Amino acid sequence: MHKNILIVAIVTMLMLSLIACQPDEDNDPNGDNSVADNGEGITGTYHASSEADDSGFVLAEVTFEDNEITDVELEEYTDKGITKGDDYGWEPFHEAMQELPDRFVEADSADIEAYSEATATSNKAMGAVEKAIQRAEGETEPFDGTFMGISEEGEDGWGITWVTLENDEIQEVQLEEVQVADEEDNEYEFKDDDYEWEPFHEAQDEMPERFEEENSHEVDTYSEATESSELWKDAVQDALNRAGRENGEEEEEDDENGE
Repeated sequence: MHKNILIVAIVTMLMLSLIACQPDEDNDPNGDNSVADNGEGITGTYHASSEADDSGFVLAEVTFEDNEITDVELEEYTDKGITKGDDYGWEPFHEAMQELPDRFVEADSADIEAYSEATATSNKAMGAVEKAIQRAEGETEPFDGTFMGISEEGEDGWGITWVTLENDEIQEVQLEEVQVADEEDNEYEFKDDDYEWEPFHEAQDEMPERFEEENSHEVDTYSEATESSELWKDAVQDALNRAGRENGEEEEEDDENGE
């Protein structure tokens, strides 16, 4: 009799011990911006772009291992789609680009303290890393916001666009075209009001409406400015890709009637 009571007591104590060791699923020590545990562990590398302003944007490459950020690489692009390299003249920018990746890894989060003398770069970097985290967590929908696109280089330059999306609908498009100002010094400029080919200016005014109406980069070119039109179509597709559209295409809803 006493032996049976002892066995029951031991079994009860073991069960209580096992229950106490179970993790508290409601307690997330990583906070809102950290990678969620999906039961399998997120491992891999994800890319994302920040929203863009008239100074450019930041591209982030974020590597995860077992739900933790283990590496971050950042690139910032100017308003003309040129990577800010070693010759970029603002020293705090270079300091920030060295320091910020370590802060993201240490925090295991996109929510970090901005580098004091490069707050614009810091904020864009945080935005890009946050979007990469959301992709890692399984987000597949395009992001709202304004995204910058860069075309392939044409004969005389390349196209730049800013595309604003809301609920996967193109709300606004701004178009520019970059040309070489000084080839020896690698200086570039936008084609402005002084550019002499009038159809270019007509196309620059007309093409945004076409992109907005079609909600796509696939629109008709402007007949007398076909090269600029193709560059802008390419740039709009790039901007939509950065927002999260696959190949710049809007996802079509399934037709319930099969038509």
